[in-house]
Amino acid sequence: MDSMNKFNIKNIFFKLIILVIITVFSIAIAFIHVIGISKSFTNILLNDVEARSKYLTKKIKDVKFFVYSVKYKDNLWKIAKKYGCSVHTLIGNNPQFKTYDVNIAQKILIPSSEGSLHPIQNNDTWIKISKRYSISPEILRKKNFGISKLSPGEYIFIPGKKPDIKLMNKKMQEKYELRSLFVRPLGGRLSSPFGKRIHPITGKVSLHEGIDIAVPSGTWVGAAADGKVILASYNVGHYGAAIFIDHKNGYVTHYGHLSSIKVKVGQKVGARQLIAKSGATGRVTGPHLHFTVKKGGKSLNPLEFLW
Repeated sequence: MDSMNKFNIKNIFFKLIILVIITVFSIAIAFIHVIGISKSFTNILLNDVEARSKYLTKKIKDVKFFVYSVKYKDNLWKIAKKYGCSVHTLIGNNPQFKTYDVNIAQKILIPSSEGSLHPIQNNDTWIKISKRYSISPEILRKKNFGISKLSPGEYIFIPGKKPDIKLMNKKMQEKYELRSLFVRPLGGRLSSPFGKRIHPITGKVSLHEGIDIAVPSGTWVGAAADGKVILASYNVGHYGAAIFIDHKNGYVTHYGHLSSIKVKVGQKVGARQLIAKSGATGRVTGPHLHFTVKKGGKSLNPLEFLW
């Protein structure tokens, strides 16, 4: 009997071990399956604009999400102006972006009010997210009424806020950070871009080292960033009246064809501070502001820095 009992005990013990192994294995498979479904869902939200729109519409209060199909000659600035929102909002609601360029038939998400999507991170809480964007957690919860659980990889809507650069993909981080360096010196129509062109006066092909912004003479011009005036003169060759400002990190900006100058060499200026009025001095065909961005003596495309 003793040997039989020992055999039965061993048999039961063996069966229990097998049962535990099968249970653990089943739980592991189920867990992996759930993770797979979760990753698949977050990938869909990231890459499928239609799916993201449907998801957000059910969970965000008082915000409608519209899927727009890019048309010929569209760009983010034109689309933003057409729908009354900022480029920041377009970027903040389209985490799939890796560039500012858009293609015909590309779908982008446009919300009915200003704000950005926050991709939920591991260990995120409503308090942490509210501190990140300097917004009340109560406002966040109310706006995102359909979000009961903060699941990593999903999104909540941050009303009235710009996207967090740190949460963008690397390519967009680089581009967005450049545009945090400078502001537009003035509004107006871009009449001549950066790059090679046939010069309107000489008729020769040459590099246009900045951009021309067409505005009436006398339009106020602001500094594109904090800096120190290193040139302010009414006789700067083809520039005519011009101002040069030295900024941090080796950047220098030029403002040419001015009608009047309101700063002096050595003066420190702040971003958006009014420094001059536009005009048509120097070699020009009409009134405009010539704006140049240089670093280490090399001219860079100002449109890489301006919204």
